[in-house]
Amino acid sequence: MERLNQVRCDKIICCGDIIGIGPYPEETVQYMMQVPGLIAVRGNHEKYLLEGMPNEYPNEEDMSSGEMEHHKWEHSQLSAESVAFLRSLPYRIDFVSDGISISVMHSCMDKDGHFSGSRKDPSESDLLTMFAEVNSDIIIYGHDHIRNICKGNKTYINVGSLGCPSRNRNIAQAGVLKIENGNAAIEPIDVLYDADEVVRQIDAINYPEADNIKRYFYGL
Repeated sequence: MERLNQVRCDKIICCGDIIGIGPYPEETVQYMMQVPGLIAVRGNHEKYLLEGMPNEYPNEEDMSSGEMEHHKWEHSQLSAESVAFLRSLPYRIDFVSDGISISVMHSCMDKDGHFSGSRKDPSESDLLTMFAEVNSDIIIYGHDHIRNICKGNKTYINVGSLGCPSRNRNIAQAGVLKIENGNAAIEPIDVLYDADEVVRQIDAINYPEADNIKRYFYGL
């Protein structure tokens, strides 16, 4: 956020999963509520909070019992104000900037409202399939934590993971989308991120599924 503030972005775009993995879900939501010009959508983690999640294994989300316990812990940390804010977020936001149409979403969804059909490291053909129902010039999405910027007839932008760097352990990823005179350009941003400090905070709290979270999302 400090870097984005330095370049004086007009809007801040968040593609969902404000909650989900880290040690301070309540503080994170409260922080995001104060971001001016925020454009934010729900991710699958907000969906678990607001629409329910599995309570037995196996399940269609392939969520283990440990993951279920983690989500329950996380949800228990949220204030009514934070839940109300997350409930106010849509699954998709469409807008136009200087004649260029832009859609923001967490990932592709099926007709039943499930996040499904995403491809790992998707090609342009994959992206055309994933977002076949989206006709905007630029599609901004997230979900899989891997940076992927594809420019073709449409531009697809996934700037990568901001808070769960995994193999990029000490890097938080973002980007700046510049639109001028009907032309758009995306500048990826990599910011040093103290993953070791986050892991220390996770260890101090020792919330459910902490060991797997450290392994999968913080590169341990």
